[in-house]
Amino acid sequence: MTTDLKGSSMDAKYVGISEYFATGEGVTYVIASGTKTQINEFAGPYFSIGLELYSFEEMKSALIECEGMNETRIMDDKRLRAAYVLQTHLPSVAEFIKQYGFGTFSYKLHYNLS
Repeated sequence: MTTDLKGSSMDAKYVGISEYFATGEGVTYVIASGTKTQINEFAGPYFSIGLELYSFEEMKSALIECEGMNETRIMDDKRLRAAYVLQTHLPSVAEFIKQYGFGTFSYKLHYNLS
């Protein structure tokens, strides 16, 4: 495993989540796992700007923590919001992460109701 100049692992795996809302353009969700580079490449340059990255440990903890929690409380915490989005869009992946602590996946969804 290599490290960058700041001492963090460049090969570390993350869960990346981006929610993009634009009037007239619709909603786009990007959810993926991998290295920072892999997630950014999957999201593309535009959606990479809004990506939030979480370690698998952080995501597993957040998924467990937000079970049965009030939605208002979830929306006030970025980490819990990310877990909620993952649980809502990819429930099988969320269960896999809770059980095993890792996974490989990529997901993009775009819709426009206007």
